[in-house]
Amino acid sequence: MGENKVILTLKQELLAAENVLCTEYSFDLAEPNYIRCLEIIKNAPELQPQFEELLILLFQENKVSSEPIAYLMHTLKWPKIYEWAEQKLRNDPNPIAIGAPYENILKAFDNEWENREFYNSI
Repeated sequence: MGENKVILTLKQELLAAENVLCTEYSFDLAEPNYIRCLEIIKNAPELQPQFEELLILLFQENKVSSEPIAYLMHTLKWPKIYEWAEQKLRNDPNPIAIGAPYENILKAFDNEWENREFYNSI
């Protein structure tokens, strides 16, 4: 599978997971999509920079919430994503009002992430 196809497949899985979150309001029903995302990522480690860019872009464009990114980062723990979320939170003029999504991403890097209880595979 070519690079563009792999990135597109990851994007489709992320968007499908977000759709589940928005329509079914269920973390556990979105989890199969997250697992497929991890498989895609693990099968193409050389594309990590492109995957990181995709995650950030989808979040910034409000196409995915913090939950898919948090789930993935709980396993992957990519420093670039941590630094991005930390910088956004630090530079936000009103972090109490609108910083919760970034906090959710940052908390997912902790092995004791509170949202773990909602999932079966982590």
